Amino acid sequence: LSVSNRPSAAKLAEDVLERMIAQYNISQSSSFFNVAFSGCIAAHAKNNDAPRAEKILHQMLDIYDDGKLGNDFVPEVRAFGTCIAMWSKFSPANVRSSGDKQNSRLKGRSKMDFPSHQQRVQNADRAEAILVELENVSQLEAAKGNSNFVLNAQPYNIAILARVQAIAGNSKYDSDKGENKQTILHAQSILDHMEYEMGVIPDPYTYSILLHAWCQQSRPGYEGEKAAEYAEELLRRRIEDVDIDKIYGDDMIAEKSKEVAQADIWPNVKHYSSVLKAHAKTKSPGGAKKALALLSEMERRFFDANIIDDPNSNHGSTDYHVDQKDVAKPDLVCYSIVIDAFANSRLPEASAVALRLLQAVETKYDAGDVSMKPNTRIYTAAISSLVHSPFIEDEKTGADSDPSG
Repeated sequence: LSVSNRPSAAKLAEDVLERMIAQYNISQSSSFFNVAFSGCIAAHAKNNDAPRAEKILHQMLDIYDDGKLGNDFVPEVRAFGTCIAMWSKFSPANVRSSGDKQNSRLKGRSKMDFPSHQQRVQNADRAEAILVELENVSQLEAAKGNSNFVLNAQPYNIAILARVQAIAGNSKYDSDKGENKQTILHAQSILDHMEYEMGVIPDPYTYSILLHAWCQQSRPGYEGEKAAEYAEELLRRRIEDVDIDKIYGDDMIAEKSKEVAQADIWPNVKHYSSVLKAHAKTKSPGGAKKALALLSEMERRFFDANIIDDPNSNHGSTDYHVDQKDVAKPDLVCYSIVIDAFANSRLPEASAVALRLLQAVETKYDAGDVSMKPNTRIYTAAISSLVHSPFIEDEKTGADSDPSG
C-alpha cells in the first residue's frame, strides 16, 4: 500500500495498521510495527498529506510512550524524516483525497502548487517540531543504552531547508529584507544546535543550503553586502574546523569522521563559489576585492596541501602527489565569478585584474588542465571589464584618462 498510486491506499494502510495493533499479543515481537508505521506514513506521503502523516507519527509516539507494544518497539528515524520532508513542501492544494481517481484532481497541472509565504512559515514550524520529537526519542534510547538509534544530518538538513524556503520572494525583498535575514539566521541556529548541542555532524549539504540562501540575499547595497559577509563567516567556520582537525591529527577525529564520507572534500568548490557569487552580486569595489582574496586563498590552500610520498613510486623516487583531502580546487566557474565581480566593480584596476585572471586560466589550460579550458562566458566577462573600465568611460566623455592627472 505504501507504493500504491491510489489515493485510497493511505486509508487502507491505516485500517490494516489498526487491525495489527488490536490483534497484537504482548508475547510476540513488536519490531515489525516499525515497518507498518513507516509504510502507513509513506502511503500518506504519496497523497502529499503531511497532516495525516503526522497524525500517524503521533499515534506511533503515543504507543511508544505507554509501552503498549513492549520494549522491542522503537520508532524508526525514517518515519520522522518522511514527515519532516512532507512538511517542508506541503501545500493544502496538493493533497489528494481518497475520493480522487489516481491523480485526476492534479491532472493537467504542469507543476504542483507552490505554498504561500504564510504556509511555508507554518511548514517550517511543523518540521522543527517533529525534529524536536525525534531528538526526544533519541535521548530516551541513548539513556536505555540503545546504540542503534543514531541521528545524522539528514533530518536537520530538511528542517533547515524548510526554514530557508520560508524566505519572502525577491519581489518583496525591500520590505522583508530584515525578515529574510532573521529567517536564515534561524535556519543557521538549527546548524548550531545540531552540531554543538546534539553532537550531530553536519554534512556538505547542510552548508550548501545555508550558503545558497545567503547568496540569494546578496545584492547591491548595505544589506546585500551584509548577506555576503554572513556567507563568508559561515564558510570560514567550516574552514576552521578542517584546520583544527589537521592540527590535532586524525586519531582525535576518527570517531567524528565516521559519519562523513572521507571521499567528500568540503568545503567543496560549490561552497566557495556560493560565497564568491555573494560577493560578486554586491557589484561593489569591496565585494570584488573580497572575492579575489577568497579565490587567492583557495589557490593557496589547494597548492599548499600536504605533499606526501607517492605509494606507487619506486623507493627513492622524487615523484610526489598532492593530498587533496579537505581542499577544494578553484575551477573555471570560480574564476568567471571573480572576473564578473571586477567587471561590475568600477575599480580603476578592474580590467587589469580581470585580464590577469583570464591569463591564469589560459596558463592552467596550456599546462594540461583540461578542466580549465576557457569558455565564452569567461571571455565575455573579461571583455565586459574593459567596456566598464572607468578609463574608457572617461575617454568617452573627453576626460583625461591619466589617473595622476
